[in-house]
Amino acid sequence: MQQMPGKRIVLTSDSTMMSSYHGGVMLGFAAIMPRAMLPDWIFQKLFCPPVPAFEDGSAAYAPCGMRKVEASLLDAGFSREEVIVAHPDHLDRAIGPETEIVGITHDDPMGKIAFREIEEIIGRGPPFNRSKFLELVRHPLIRRHRPKIVVGGNGAWEVMGEDVGVDHIYLGEGESDFPEICRKIIRKEAVPNVIRGTAVPGERIPTNRGATIGGIVEIGRGCWRGCAFCSPAMRTMRHRPLKNILEDVRVNLAAGQRDIILHSEDFFSYGSGGMNSNEEKVLKLVSAVKQLGPKTMDVSHLSLAAIHHNQGLLRKISRIVGVGSDQNHMSAWIGIETGSCRILDMHMPRKALPGKTGNWPEIVRDCYRLFEEESWLPVASLVLGLPGEGREDVIQTTELVESLMNYTGLILPLFFTTIADTKLGGTRGFSKQDALPEHWQLVGLCLDYNLRHLKKLHRLYSERMTASPLEHAALTGINLMAEVFLNKYMKRMKRGEPPN
Repeated sequence: MQQMPGKRIVLTSDSTMMSSYHGGVMLGFAAIMPRAMLPDWIFQKLFCPPVPAFEDGSAAYAPCGMRKVEASLLDAGFSREEVIVAHPDHLDRAIGPETEIVGITHDDPMGKIAFREIEEIIGRGPPFNRSKFLELVRHPLIRRHRPKIVVGGNGAWEVMGEDVGVDHIYLGEGESDFPEICRKIIRKEAVPNVIRGTAVPGERIPTNRGATIGGIVEIGRGCWRGCAFCSPAMRTMRHRPLKNILEDVRVNLAAGQRDIILHSEDFFSYGSGGMNSNEEKVLKLVSAVKQLGPKTMDVSHLSLAAIHHNQGLLRKISRIVGVGSDQNHMSAWIGIETGSCRILDMHMPRKALPGKTGNWPEIVRDCYRLFEEESWLPVASLVLGLPGEGREDVIQTTELVESLMNYTGLILPLFFTTIADTKLGGTRGFSKQDALPEHWQLVGLCLDYNLRHLKKLHRLYSERMTASPLEHAALTGINLMAEVFLNKYMKRMKRGEPPN
């Protein structure tokens, strides 16, 4: 077989990131499962099927952040002959003796965010995402040709202090600085091991040259609320011009994507300077995207406080999108984080604005009632073990979750993890050994909540799924097995006992 010369700059990721997820991005959560639980071929077939590949080995779809880096390199003067977004199954067509840089984008390369507590709890070994990332870093072609490996993306901080063969860790935004970093590497100039990229003005965030996984389209970056444990809260808030957003939507639709997810840290902040939503700009954005003809539309993240203050805006969005007629639901990630107003004051003092911190539990409940009325599905996070959290704080969070049990959604309890670029970056994370019986009761309650709504969620998400009837049936069967498996842990934890 003839040796391919390779592209000078190869952008890629492992198979857990470069997947279509059968059209349902929620299946991507399967990447946090222990690899020992399923054979690779079953995992890939049912949960993380690969994105399509073109003849040259490039990926038809890629993570949005990778597409932005690709566009920035092309805008900076690198040619299409030098840069490729490579499919991980076809690196033989991308990496060769002329390859000088392999840039890897990842959200959770070492499995430190969503999986750490689960790995401790069930003791079944490392997750798929960590295993697949390490396999990519140690790929035979990378070892043979020894290009410089640069890891970026939301999870790049996880690689700091890990001896995994990575040359550079890129933290922050890549559009401004990454092209020059590449030039320095190519010129054999000194480049620090940890690189911190500078923020890019909204109008300079480039338009994509290729389609994104899940049809994700970025509308803005940053957040003004300043939660102490959150990395996006450390970034200045800015938004992209509508014409650039619509161009990214067109690129996705032209590539065959049917579903569009509008991504920012808080959708209701689009076009505004912070606390007060700009209803005119938000509705103009939704209407313009809808007119381009996607099958479904969703938003990635919403602030509960913003929703509570603009309930009429959410209802108007539902009407424009056609929730209940053109699509059966809309979904969004939200952050409940805690039910304790004391912890909110301590680490998230702006989270309830323009409401009051002391009203936080009622704000959450009001939003869940609205979600149910409007057929919005919230995927909520809780952060367990924030510094200063005590027994009473956990009980208050448990009481809040109990009041939400009849509203459809998902609630994900996450152990507090130290992330480098946050106000709590130097604080020790929370572990199984730190957990109180009340923490286990809360985790068990969240598991009960999720299992209670699993069948309805599976039915609603099937609208977006591209799985074959056989694959769909297999996923349904795995859901049933998961219920039996997780019920055992749920009952034990709800008694306040560690799961093992």
